Amino acid sequence: MFVIKWTNKYSGETGYVESISTKEQHFVNTYDIDSAKRYKSASVAKRMISSLESFGEAVNNDFEIISI
Repeated sequence: MFVIKWTNKYSGETGYVESISTKEQHFVNTYDIDSAKRYKSASVAKRMISSLESFGEAVNNDFEIISI
């Protein structure tokens, strides 16, 4: 299983993606890895990161895939 970790480029704050709203084009964050959205494969998580980048979320955040 995999989760997406985000790091704010300016503050250094980190957390995990709990959910992604394609309608509102943003993600909901959580600081608890157990509450993070789990993906079955890294390739699915990578596609979700691509969506986040298209929403403009990568302007302020770096995203990485974490295996759990």
